[in-house]
Amino acid sequence: LGWDLWGWDTIPWVSVGSIPPGLHTIQRVSGCDLLSDGSVRGSWRYGYDGRDFISFELGSKNFVAADDAAEITRRRWEDENEVERRENYQGHVCPEWLRKYVGYGRKELERKVVPDVHVSGKEEHGTLILSCHVYGFYPNTITVNWMKGGEIWDQETEWGGIVPNSDGTFHTWARIEALPEEWEQYRCRVEHPGMLEPGIFAWEPTSGGNLAVVIAVSVIAILVLVLIGFGVWRLQSGRRDGNGYSPPAGRDMEMNG
Repeated sequence: LGWDLWGWDTIPWVSVGSIPPGLHTIQRVSGCDLLSDGSVRGSWRYGYDGRDFISFELGSKNFVAADDAAEITRRRWEDENEVERRENYQGHVCPEWLRKYVGYGRKELERKVVPDVHVSGKEEHGTLILSCHVYGFYPNTITVNWMKGGEIWDQETEWGGIVPNSDGTFHTWARIEALPEEWEQYRCRVEHPGMLEPGIFAWEPTSGGNLAVVIAVSVIAILVLVLIGFGVWRLQSGRRDGNGYSPPAGRDMEMNG
């Protein structure tokens, strides 16, 4: 079939004229590229025990032996018209398979999932730590920057790696330290192929502020109700103790008679 290697048992760095005992490996690498101009680039090579043995390039249309031992294989393959079979495979069979399988995976390869961005802030020891978390995006090509006043602050930014999720998407984050009073100057900029244009995201601490307002209003309302209840109780207690006390109507008529 043209796949036997002749001469490999005489490679000097293996043994001269004999095959040494033990395990040996033969590696074969074959591939092709479809270029933008429609042309095909293909290559194929054999290795023995981790070293090059013989190779074939579609452009040159001939075999290249790595050493004298591989010359035996090269001559045999050229005599058996192996060049034509290699040329047919690298130039026609391989590109046909490549087109077919790229077509199968094109929908997956070209899909784009827009990232979900969440910006948070936390104050520690007088420093505000702003974090920009980016979730569920695909492909994994993405740019996340922290900006201050329209200027990108990459030197002050700490990034997390682009980490895969179980559903095939990715997530990452970027963090920066700021002065608490300057929080309004910072923005997180996210650029991704799934977005029509880069997105600008700011920390919105008002969500936490609204919760505090709700809690404060609730406490005040409870205190007001307690004070009203206490006032009613004091008023009723005062009437029973004699201040503004009115005797029963029957007794009052008896005294007047």
